[in-house]
Amino acid sequence: MEKMSSYDLLIQKLDQFIRKFYLNRLIKGSLYTVGIVLALFLAFTLLEHNFYFDKGIRKVFYYSFLGASLGTLGYFVLIPLLKYFRLGSVISHEQAAGII
Repeated sequence: MEKMSSYDLLIQKLDQFIRKFYLNRLIKGSLYTVGIVLALFLAFTLLEHNFYFDKGIRKVFYYSFLGASLGTLGYFVLIPLLKYFRLGSVISHEQAAGII
């Protein structure tokens, strides 16, 4: 097998760093999502338990919980997952070198 040039080796290592960067963001985003969804669930449950809201307020709580859960899942998990598989725009090699 041929030896890789220094430039090719550098690009390969930058690509590995970019994948690890997005994997790290995916893991961190998963933890943020679980934390936010759990906090919202506990807050809405405790509010409902203490104040016995009527049907309209419970509907607002449900849809806001659903929207916030899907929003955090999309922002913190799906976007880094897509970028991990290089779907969409990812950071450039120059930006990755600047992070390093």
